[in-house]
Amino acid sequence: MTREPSADPRYVRVRAALVEALMRLASQTPADQIAVRDLTTQAGVSRQAFYGHADSPARLLAQTLIGELEPVISALGEAIADPEARYERVWRDAYRAVLDHVRGHADVYRVMVTSNSAVFAVVVSAFEAPARIYVTAIAAALESGAPGELWVEMAVQQQTSNLGAVIRAWISTDMVDDPATVVDTYMTLAPPWQLLRRDTRGRISMRRARSLHTPHRSSQDQEEGVGAGS
Repeated sequence: MTREPSADPRYVRVRAALVEALMRLASQTPADQIAVRDLTTQAGVSRQAFYGHADSPARLLAQTLIGELEPVISALGEAIADPEARYERVWRDAYRAVLDHVRGHADVYRVMVTSNSAVFAVVVSAFEAPARIYVTAIAAALESGAPGELWVEMAVQQQTSNLGAVIRAWISTDMVDDPATVVDTYMTLAPPWQLLRRDTRGRISMRRARSLHTPHRSSQDQEEGVGAGS
């Protein structure tokens, strides 16, 4: 019976050495610019050993960060799939967990964000799967019927990219606010449909979302009939 590489003690030791060295290097240099030679020298392993784990330092960094976030991603998907889920609370918990992870690798994320590294986009895209579960659940529960494919795809991409925007904004403000404050701030900006709840029948009304999103017209506009019939 062939043993999985991850169960091989030597494989585990080499990967740990590579990851440790990579985190040091990536806290100063974009992973896309780290040479395999530099990484293997820092880790004290051979190039051949490195290629048993990834085809580039950038790919290894993405694998490592996503691997650390996997419990959050899985838990998010499972929580959202629950018909009784309170979506706002589920996303709050997930965002807090992600921000704690970012804070734990602050220098690495700072370099990724400021350099517009492709690794950052890959890490954020890992949340597309639970976002799709979330949007699909909302679409199926809408009392007016399921929206079209365009709405669904826009909502999925919006939800996924918003996580990246939250992280970028936090880093660009030097991470002076704690994760709870960051999440609270985001919730004041989240699109209304993301904050909706099911009613006692398990349905969701988009009328509430539209009313939350519709700007209040001035008394002058109302008198002049601006926007009438809209």
